[in-house]
Amino acid sequence: MTATPRSRRLRTLAAALVTTAALSLTACQTGAADATGVVDSTQPPVPAAEAAQEAPATGKEAEKESGAPGREAEKEAGAPGKEATQVADRKAATKTTSCTAKGTKVTVTDAPRPINHLLIKATNTSDTTCHLYYAPYLRFDQAQSAVPFIEESKPQAVVTLAPGESGYAGVLTSTPDGSHPYDATSLTLYYAARSGQGSTGAPSHPALPSDSVRIDSSNAVTYWQTSAADALMW
Repeated sequence: MTATPRSRRLRTLAAALVTTAALSLTACQTGAADATGVVDSTQPPVPAAEAAQEAPATGKEAEKESGAPGREAEKEAGAPGKEATQVADRKAATKTTSCTAKGTKVTVTDAPRPINHLLIKATNTSDTTCHLYYAPYLRFDQAQSAVPFIEESKPQAVVTLAPGESGYAGVLTSTPDGSHPYDATSLTLYYAARSGQGSTGAPSHPALPSDSVRIDSSNAVTYWQTSAADALMW
């Protein structure tokens, strides 16, 4: 059958309509068409782009948005350890010990008043705080026993010496009522142990203020005091 010009035009129009419909369907599925109707297949579909923008952040982006909770938690977890170290350092800095001859300098002077009294001064020359327990054990010359303590002079608290600080003790050497007087030419000082039983450390041998000091049976020494005035009250 021979096609007429009219039938050929109809077939051409139908083919054009089919091609246009196919292009429109492809544009909806794979991308957006430009103003001329040509599809740019290099652009992602719009729904996928919106989904990417709305998706929750992960990895480093999540840490930035949330203020890096993981790192903050690590810092907070490390805080107790740092604080414990600081506390240990403070305890080490405030460590105390018994005062001994090795870390102190002892001087003995005549007291201007009351009469017949000596003043003992012990200065902490170390870099560690130390305690002066009870009273100094004193022996003049080669005495068989230590000088008795004046119990009424016992302070309410142990004398504590920071580096550079001094403690004091007063010594009654003799009285008009004393017996068995003699002239002592040397003095040995022992530091009392914390337990109160005996001494601690090596003894000190401070020089006497003159060639000799008159000692008799009334000889006695005070407990350690924080000031010279308190040491010479007895």
